[in-house]
Amino acid sequence: MNKTKVLTPQERIGKKPDKLFLFRSCTGSIGYPGTESAVREVLIKLGIDVITDPDQTCCSGAVAGYSGYPPEASLAVTARNFAMVEKKYDADTYCFCNGCFVHISHYMHDLQTDPDKMANANAIINQWGYDYKARNNFYHVQELYYLLLDEIRALVVRPLNGLRVGCHYGCAYLLKKYGIVDDHELPTFHEQIITALGGVPVFYKERRSCCGSGAGRGFTHKESVVHPHLVRKLDSAKEEGVQLMTTVCPGCNMALDAEQPVLAAQGYGPYDIPVIDLAQLIGLAIGVDPKILGFTANTVSLQGVLEQVGLGKGA
Repeated sequence: MNKTKVLTPQERIGKKPDKLFLFRSCTGSIGYPGTESAVREVLIKLGIDVITDPDQTCCSGAVAGYSGYPPEASLAVTARNFAMVEKKYDADTYCFCNGCFVHISHYMHDLQTDPDKMANANAIINQWGYDYKARNNFYHVQELYYLLLDEIRALVVRPLNGLRVGCHYGCAYLLKKYGIVDDHELPTFHEQIITALGGVPVFYKERRSCCGSGAGRGFTHKESVVHPHLVRKLDSAKEEGVQLMTTVCPGCNMALDAEQPVLAAQGYGPYDIPVIDLAQLIGLAIGVDPKILGFTANTVSLQGVLEQVGLGKGA
């Protein structure tokens, strides 16, 4: 484990990659497919070759994280996914889901520091012709955005025109605490990106709070616990005049966007705060077609946001 608390993006990643393997998220691909297409389009505009492969599976982290089965299965899944990338593409892997990031980071650490676990995982995946060597690196794509902030700023063609954006970092990335690109206790790198896009970052009181739901609710969290927590976060954002909230995890989108009408039916709010992935907002600002960004999958309409950036009604 890297014991340095905060790394610069140059220390964390180094230089801009020519190519990368994009690890697809099951929640993103199914629930909010615009997150995946937005990430792809943003990276292409930044001049990076984006590789995906249908042989990649889910990270399996949610089920293992809630004791759905022993960790050995997820260690083998991780080894197979990354051995496949090593064998076919020899590229570093980037994810766009906080859940994928934290689970895979933990599994990779276990594999790389425990020879017995590595041997057991490889014994399983050898039957499919894979052998994990741990040759390549693993990052969250938000770290790459930060590395390439000046390039993103130069690509802006639809400035946000003062749109008030509340950033949601998500607990999973910040809980890593060491070896990430900002201080987990007071991160600001998302807000720097928002400023580069022409928006106004809003430091609302509950911005570091967990979304309160995500994949875990199906296993451990009762609505009686989740909803009051979510209400506090959305109340805080509304009080500060947040017009749009950004995430870097499709699971967080599921909670913060899709739960708003549920909360309204219970007498909370109403909030009507659109919630999108940071890549979708970057894509909007740098000229990606809104239809590719998948806003129609959102529960809360993006129409006001689209009008503010000059796209008008019906965009």
